[in-house]
Amino acid sequence: MTLHFSDDLTDVSWPDGAVFVVDDALPGELVAALPGPCLCVEAGESLKSLAGIEGLARQVLTLRSTRPLTLVAVGGGSLGDAVGFLASILWRGVALWQVPTTLLAMVDSAHGGKTAVNLAGHKNQLGTFYVADAVVIAHYFLDTLPLDLREEGLVELLKVLWLQMPKKLEAFDDAETYDALLNDEPEEHRRLWTEVIDAAVEAKQRVVADDPRETTGHRRILNLGHTAGHGLESLYGLPHGRAVAWGLAACAHLSCERAELSEDDACRLLTHLDPLLVPLPDLEAPADREHFCAKLRRDKKRRGDRIISILLDGPGRPLQTDEITAEDWWNALRKSTNAWHSRSLRVSAPDQFRSTDIVLPPDKSRHNRAAAIAHLRPGPTEVSTSGARPAADAVHLRRALERLSALSPEDEAHIHASDGGTTGRFLLAICAHRPGPTNLHFAPSLRRRPHQPLIDSLRDGGAKIEQQTSGFVLTGWKTPPRTLSVDPSRSSQFASALALLSASGHRFELHLQSPPASTPYFDLTLSMLGDAGVDVEVSASTIHFSPTAALQQKVRLAIPADTSSTVVWRAIAALRDDLRAPSFPEVDHPDRRFDAIARQLTSDSHNVTVNLQDAPDLVCVLAALASLLPSSLTVTGASHLRHKESNRIDELAAAFDEVGVSVEPRPDGLHVPTGVQRPQAGAPFDPRGDHRLAMAALVLATATEDLIITDAGCIAKSYPDLWRHARCTGYTATLTDP
Repeated sequence: MTLHFSDDLTDVSWPDGAVFVVDDALPGELVAALPGPCLCVEAGESLKSLAGIEGLARQVLTLRSTRPLTLVAVGGGSLGDAVGFLASILWRGVALWQVPTTLLAMVDSAHGGKTAVNLAGHKNQLGTFYVADAVVIAHYFLDTLPLDLREEGLVELLKVLWLQMPKKLEAFDDAETYDALLNDEPEEHRRLWTEVIDAAVEAKQRVVADDPRETTGHRRILNLGHTAGHGLESLYGLPHGRAVAWGLAACAHLSCERAELSEDDACRLLTHLDPLLVPLPDLEAPADREHFCAKLRRDKKRRGDRIISILLDGPGRPLQTDEITAEDWWNALRKSTNAWHSRSLRVSAPDQFRSTDIVLPPDKSRHNRAAAIAHLRPGPTEVSTSGARPAADAVHLRRALERLSALSPEDEAHIHASDGGTTGRFLLAICAHRPGPTNLHFAPSLRRRPHQPLIDSLRDGGAKIEQQTSGFVLTGWKTPPRTLSVDPSRSSQFASALALLSASGHRFELHLQSPPASTPYFDLTLSMLGDAGVDVEVSASTIHFSPTAALQQKVRLAIPADTSSTVVWRAIAALRDDLRAPSFPEVDHPDRRFDAIARQLTSDSHNVTVNLQDAPDLVCVLAALASLLPSSLTVTGASHLRHKESNRIDELAAAFDEVGVSVEPRPDGLHVPTGVQRPQAGAPFDPRGDHRLAMAALVLATATEDLIITDAGCIAKSYPDLWRHARCTGYTATLTDP
């Protein structure tokens, strides 16, 4: 096999008789520039079938029916697999060139000669060994590759270097070099990219050369990270690269415990992986564990009924073993995710921010409400989201509702709510609305938060609710109540959880014993119910819910970007005019007040007082911003923040004090005194598991040499990509204690 590097394919000497099979998603001008006949096909698993191969063969033979014939696959892994399979069987074998268009294919599937198609819904059941005559790596494709796909490819690249070429890992040990690969435009570092891709390809070819047709078993070492990775792909639908990254993280833990990998090398591997890991759903649900373990026990790489796992004795020293069970992999994943969530990051602001588009997660408040409405509503409901990864809260609620939907209303259910307040409270109401028994498990931090007013209301409606060590056991009402009453003064979620039950077509009235803690969030619930087909009539402190015919019809609930996540970037932009902060989404949201308050703080007004009763999520970031400016800030109307993920008022003051920033907690809010305060360089900031405090920490890090943010994974609750986006804009965020 010959490896060519090219800038944009114009300098490649193509073979005679070339027929180009091209992914139809690639730009038209690229296809037009190719010198031979082109077939534009839809890439993906549908192409990898016998029917797809037959159709492709017919089209190829229409274009060229004599030798010489070279099939040139221009696309990602699935297209390369299909074209490689066709090349191996057409006329008992024709020439094959691969032009991979993703980094994953450039370092993995384009090399090694394995081709395959699917059969009867099972992947890669029919295949051949057929090595490409040439592989062309075009920097054009790297330059235009989205960051997500670049990161996925880096996982496979790291995997094969850890297996075979540990000296080449030095590029990933150097924070500046690794950051350039991750976040700079690839065209700025073509020589560097050429070096690491060439090393990865050489490493894979070494393995393949020792076992070209998988007869000795040596080639199994390429399965490093894939045993657990395939289980995660099946369980959570993760992209391949993301799943393998977690498989490698679990391998680091197991290799320390069951092989000879040193703690230093395990930490080194986890440091390499950290920027490539994305939050996983809660790994506490028994059903998830059973699904994962069953998938691993069916893994193709088995010895009898024993799984063959690949561990590491050290960099460049893979170990094959059949002594690791599926349960061992699951437990290693749990350790890995727990370590990832509690890890510490050393965060430093750049001298100059990069110009980059920050893609925010979907609005958490709307996303959660839409999920509840879609579950309860009798008519078909499409929940449409865009943007970055959704908040962990929204993921946990969606998965819990999917489990409930798979059961009949009378079946016993075991549901995990994790640590999300919205998730837990919405599930309490939804489970009280189903007649069967439900074991509803809350994380310890969620059990400590107040829920009693909601529980009292549900009990008054006829639900049986018993508090257990791990959460609650509920038996829902047989007949939905016509009247419910609740005190939402500590949390508007109590009222929202009850109101959402009207999406089922349940006609009732809800009496509010006091004004909601955050009226705009309750108003949002009522507005979304109206969009879903519920008639909502508000009369003083009583709301009447009635179904309409529209409740049976199909609706689409579109979820915009998250306004609250926008705030952290707008706070940093108020301090640094070289950051291009994202605009607020064009929706009515209480956090849009932030800009007006920030203008007051950055003007000549030295004493700013704001009531944040209706916008409590602004408090942490505003306190951080005010501490870095000459103005003082007094926040009122925020006493209900003492019942959030943390006692947000007092814990904020304590966390700020630990890094040398003074904030005075008050019964109704807090006070930031006049005068610029600088956080102590290198000081640890503990957000107490509170995602809003983690956002405030990033603002504080902008004004000091560096800040160590502990428990950094807590940000996944609302903004999973915050640290990734920080790196994209120019921050460094590196592990201090893998």
